Amino acid sequence: MEYEDIQTIEIKDFKANSDLIDYMDEDIVLISREYISDRQRPIKLGCLLIVSCIEGHIQLDINRKTYFLQTGDILLGLPNSIISYENPSPHHKIKLAAFSTRFLQRILKVEKSTWRTVLHIHQNPVKSVNEPKNETVFDIYNRLISLKIKEKPHLYHKEVIQHIFAALLCEMIGLLNQNIAADSSSQEKEEFTQADQIFRNFIKLLSEDHGMHRSVAYYANELCYTPKYLSKVIKQACGRTPLELINEYTIEAIKDRLKRSNKSIKEIAEEFDFPNQSFFGKYVKTHLGMTPLNYRRAPEEQLPIFQSTVM
Repeated sequence: MEYEDIQTIEIKDFKANSDLIDYMDEDIVLISREYISDRQRPIKLGCLLIVSCIEGHIQLDINRKTYFLQTGDILLGLPNSIISYENPSPHHKIKLAAFSTRFLQRILKVEKSTWRTVLHIHQNPVKSVNEPKNETVFDIYNRLISLKIKEKPHLYHKEVIQHIFAALLCEMIGLLNQNIAADSSSQEKEEFTQADQIFRNFIKLLSEDHGMHRSVAYYANELCYTPKYLSKVIKQACGRTPLELINEYTIEAIKDRLKRSNKSIKEIAEEFDFPNQSFFGKYVKTHLGMTPLNYRRAPEEQLPIFQSTVM
């Protein structure tokens, strides 16, 4: 089956399981009950999916590689991943949480260390969790989330829950990043594929550029590859095109200037080396759905985030 024939699953698509949902808003869905999935057709994730296997086992195909999710294992499904499964045990049970790309972009840093972690998850989507005897910080988060979901809603109920989930995700990514760094330092002879190394070099260059260059040709030239080859390698390494990543880095830098500097729109356009203010305005509107001035004036809770034109 070709990728374009595969349905993309967004947060809103979980409404079909409303009887099982513990919590849901436009950015988060939590199904903490023991959920038995019967869908085996391939899907493309339009969100971050975290699946915990409570009982039994499932054979998964993730981006055309086979994995086994067993009792106690956790699946970290990145946005744009293609997932299908087969041969589940008769009594398999899972719990899951999903987070929109908008939510992720709002809370996670856009820098090379983040992409190192993303690359690691892309290559190792299934994690074995050895539960310690003592209570962990994650147990505390889980109890707090459960408590907040059950309490009577108030004016900032959603915001409180979202901030708790944001903290939990940051804890997870931070811990994972520490483990990756420790493994890298203790395994100096670890071998990486050429695609991985090119990806690392690309992300390093991208994070140092701060959105000043917005063409694949520029980065391909800096890394001494053709644009076609660089595009192929980056797509292979992380499942996304270099142009998507370039635009994402650029728009995050622009958003920061619009909200946290006193520079005029014209000055910001010149800072990012746009040919004129009109071209800058069109670029921002394409990716944020509003003009630079409207973005600057909009309240934080109404702000859009980067909208990739390629999914």
